[in-house]
Amino acid sequence: MDNLVTFAIISILIVFAPFVSKVTKIPIVVVEMVLGALAYYLGIVKHSEAFDTLAEVGFLFLMFLCGMEVDLRGFKRLGKTFLKRAGIYFLVLYVVAASAVLLLKLPPIYIAAFPVMSLGMIMALIKDYGKNMPWLDLALKVGIIGELVSIAVLVIINGTYSYGLTIDLYKTLAVLLLFILVIVGVFQMGRILFWWFPNLKLFIMPYDDANNQDIRFSMMLFFGLIVIVIWLGLESVLGAFLAGMIVATFFPYKHELIDKLNDIGFGFFVPLFFVHVGTTLDLGLIIHTPTLMLHGMFIVVAMISLRLLSATIAFRTYFKSAKNTVLFALSDSMPLTFLVATAALGLQLKAMDQNTYYSFLLAAIFEGIIFTIFIKLVYNLWKVKKVK
Repeated sequence: MDNLVTFAIISILIVFAPFVSKVTKIPIVVVEMVLGALAYYLGIVKHSEAFDTLAEVGFLFLMFLCGMEVDLRGFKRLGKTFLKRAGIYFLVLYVVAASAVLLLKLPPIYIAAFPVMSLGMIMALIKDYGKNMPWLDLALKVGIIGELVSIAVLVIINGTYSYGLTIDLYKTLAVLLLFILVIVGVFQMGRILFWWFPNLKLFIMPYDDANNQDIRFSMMLFFGLIVIVIWLGLESVLGAFLAGMIVATFFPYKHELIDKLNDIGFGFFVPLFFVHVGTTLDLGLIIHTPTLMLHGMFIVVAMISLRLLSATIAFRTYFKSAKNTVLFALSDSMPLTFLVATAALGLQLKAMDQNTYYSFLLAAIFEGIIFTIFIKLVYNLWKVKKVK
């Protein structure tokens, strides 16, 4: 009964969040986290095993939806020039991040946290500004690669902190490499199979789908691949992301499927995850420890500085405009979901303490508010100058 009461209260918060977001102009993800923090602080919502489990499903479902934005066939159309620029961007990002962490003697997990990327907020920006914006189009393409890199880094971090520099770590990395090779082989075999038997696609996901076969198959992939990667000792996000990629790559004709799954995900499971993240914040401690906010702002400044430097080096000739470079860097500096995931993993592995975890969550909130405001200001200023 207590679990049902908790979910009923959370449902009210989820319904209330869009109205608050609309009035305050604050990203809905940030609103959901703040509402969760307030609800927990006031004792309205309490943690339970069911709540924690469903929140994890919500996060994995978000990764599944992000994977559905990745159509592997599209990578062939990106061209060598773009991939070279993207490679330079990531190289500068991680080299400078590693150098800064070593120089400032920060915990090693910062090397993964500072450059981390996620498509969540980029997709939200696309809804507001459209894909035709050159800075957002590039942010989406780079974000797709960056999310794949971030997932691989999280897997490596998990193995490093769990096993240390032992044979078990190298076994985990070997399993990861073998799994990736198997997945590549599966994609190739699937492409050949569907080329020889095109009606097989329609059997799996028919056009006239009265029984929601497309959703059933997608959920089978979603949970099936998650179980497989967990069994292999890898990060569960990898399975969820790959499931989304398979759906996007082999069943692109099912346009309505993406809408249906987005409705399911962003209608309940994803907001529940962000409300849950908010409940992990101890507002009492944060209010009485202002250094946590200062540390959070340090993380924000470090992440935007890294991206401005990397974007200037890699894409200054691509954009031929300082404003587009700034807009790209800002849109790439809000990895809310993966920043939260990295912090949660760091806390779980004891790679960071509780206060550092709070600082990362505060940084995610600050980024969602500050950078979306900055993007709007820079974008509107750019429009005004173009009109003149």
